[in-house]
Amino acid sequence: MLEGCSFGTCCETKAESRVLNLSAMANTALNSTLSQYDADWTWSEARGHFESVDPEFHAVVSRLDDPIDVERRSAFESLARAIIGQQLSTKAAQTIWGRFVALHGLELTAEGVLSFSAEMHRAAGVSGQKHGYLQDLARHYTDNPDMFDAVESADDAAIVSSWTTVKGLGPWTVQMHLMFQLRRPDVFPVDDLGIRRSMERTLGIAKDAPKSVYTKRALQWGPFRTAASRFLWDNLDNQPK
Repeated sequence: MLEGCSFGTCCETKAESRVLNLSAMANTALNSTLSQYDADWTWSEARGHFESVDPEFHAVVSRLDDPIDVERRSAFESLARAIIGQQLSTKAAQTIWGRFVALHGLELTAEGVLSFSAEMHRAAGVSGQKHGYLQDLARHYTDNPDMFDAVESADDAAIVSSWTTVKGLGPWTVQMHLMFQLRRPDVFPVDDLGIRRSMERTLGIAKDAPKSVYTKRALQWGPFRTAASRFLWDNLDNQPK
C-alpha cells in the first residue's frame, strides 16, 4: 500500500491488482474441489489457504485456536432461537430461550408454537412482536417443511431469498444458520458490525468504511470466508452463540 493511502480512500495500486488476480486464480483452483455446499471443509484447509493468499490475515489467524463448533439444531429450532435473541445481549437471550424451551416441554415444534398465545409466550419473556415472528415462522414451516429441511442442494443466495420471506428473518439471521448449522464454507456476513470492527482493528481498514471495502478485502479468503469470519469474531472474543 502506498504511503498515505488507506482502504476506500485511494485508487487500487498495481500491487493490489496483482494480489487480487492471484487470489482469483487460487480461488478458482480451490473451487474445483470445494463447492459452496461442502460442509466437510476443515480449519486446517482454511488456514493453509489464508497462508497462501493473505499472509497479513494469516498472521492474525495463527494466534487463534480453531473456533468451537456450536450445538447442531434443527432449522426450525435454530431460526426460532435466532428470532428470540434479536437485539438482546447474549446472557438475556440465553435466559429467555431457556424459559421458552421449558414452556414448550421436551420438543420444540412448529405446531406447538402455533398453539401458544402471545400472553403465554410473554410469560417467558418473549415480546409480542417476536411472538408474531415465531408464529409466521411456524406457519411457513408447517405449510412447507422442505423449504427449511431439504436445502442440501440449494445455493446460499437461494436460501437467503427464500427464508427472508418469513417475518423477522433478515439476511444476517439466515447467514448465521448457513455458517453455524449447515457449515456452508463461503459465507461473509458483511452486515455484522463485529466482523467489520475486527477487520478495521487487524487489517488497517478505516473505521466505518463503505461495506464494499470489507467485501473486497474478503474476496481473497474465498472459498473459506466462513472460517475467516469465525476467526474475525474470535479475534474480538465476540463469537455469536
